[in-house]
Amino acid sequence: MSNASRTAVVIPAYKPDDRLPPYVAALKEAGVGKIVIVDDGSGKDFQPLFQSIAQDDTVHILSYEPNAGKGVALKRGMAYLQQNCPDQAFVVTADSDGQHTVKDVLRMAEALAENNGGVLLGSRDFNQPDVPFKSRNGNKITSTVFRLLYGVWVSDTQTGLRGFARELLPMMIAVRGDRYEYEMNVLIECAHRKIAMRALPIQTVYENNNEGSHFRAVRDSARIYGVILGGFFRFIGASLASFLVDYALYLLLNNLLKAAHPAMAQQVRFLFLHFVPHIAIATVGARVLSGIFNFAVNRRLVFHDNASVGRSFPRYLVIFFLVMILSAALTSSLHMWFGWSDNLVKIPVDIVLFFLSYTLQQRWVFRG
Repeated sequence: MSNASRTAVVIPAYKPDDRLPPYVAALKEAGVGKIVIVDDGSGKDFQPLFQSIAQDDTVHILSYEPNAGKGVALKRGMAYLQQNCPDQAFVVTADSDGQHTVKDVLRMAEALAENNGGVLLGSRDFNQPDVPFKSRNGNKITSTVFRLLYGVWVSDTQTGLRGFARELLPMMIAVRGDRYEYEMNVLIECAHRKIAMRALPIQTVYENNNEGSHFRAVRDSARIYGVILGGFFRFIGASLASFLVDYALYLLLNNLLKAAHPAMAQQVRFLFLHFVPHIAIATVGARVLSGIFNFAVNRRLVFHDNASVGRSFPRYLVIFFLVMILSAALTSSLHMWFGWSDNLVKIPVDIVLFFLSYTLQQRWVFRG
C-alpha cells in the first residue's frame, strides 16, 4: 500500500473556480486514497461545477448551506474522515485555489510516512519576486509576533497545506474557530501542547496576484490577530482586575485595622526599615488574596489550563515572588547606579517584568 493511498486530502471550497475539478482528478490519478471536498455554502450557481466532479470510493463531496467559514469546512471534512475512513493513516489539508500542487501533496504524504510526529506545515518562500507585497510582509510580521508570544518560530503561519497523523484528528476537530482564525488556533494549540510543527518547503504559487483567494484582508486579518493577541490581552485584563481587587482589599483591611486596633498606627523599626503595622498587614493580606484571584483567572480564562492546581500553583508562587523581588531589586539598583527617580524608574521595570511574567506563566506555569 503506497503512502499516497494511505493519505486523505481535505479540500475546503467556497465558490471555487474551474481549477478545482482538474486538481481533484490529478490527486486521484496520483493515487491519493481519499479526497473529501467540502462545499462551504457556495450556493446553487456553483452546483454544476461540483457536479462535474465524479464521486466514487475515492472522491466524496460534502455540501451544506449557508457559508460557515473555512474552519467549519475543515472540521466537517475531518469529522467525515474520522467516522468513515479508518484506513487513512495521514490527513493533508489543501486549498482549492491552485496554490498547493499535487507534487507537494505527495511529498507531504511521503514525509509523514517517514516521520508522522507533530504537524507538517507547507512552507512557502516569501522572498520570491512574484509573491504579493501584502503576503510577504504580513506573514513575516505574523511569524515574528507568534514567536514572541508563543516561543515557536513558524515560517509560514498562513499556509493551508498541512499534514498530520490520524491520531491528531480529535484535537484538530476540537480546536475553536469557524473561519480563517481556525488555522491560527491550531498553531497556538500545538504550541501549548508542545506538539512539534515542522516545515516542508513547497512551491510558491500566486496566480493573478492571488485574486482567487476569499481572504478578506482587513476583517480576516483582524480575526487572526485577535486570536494571536487574545491571550495576551486577556492577561492584561486579568492583571488590571487583580490590581483593582488588590487595592480594594488594601483599603478595606487598612481601614478596618485602624478602626479596630488604634495601637497599630505606631511605627515599628526592623533593621533600617520603618513599618506601620496596619499598613504592612493590609498590604500583605491584600496582595495574597489578589494573587490567589489572579492565579484563578489566569488559569481558567487566560491560559485555559486543565492541569491540577497542585502542579501549577507552586509554580505560580515562584513567579509571583520572583517578579516581586526583581521589581524591588531592579528599581533600587537603577536608582542607586544612575541616580534615576525611584518613582519613575519603577514604571519601565514593571513593564518588562510584566512581559516576563506572561512568558513564564504561559510556557512554564500553565503550559498544560
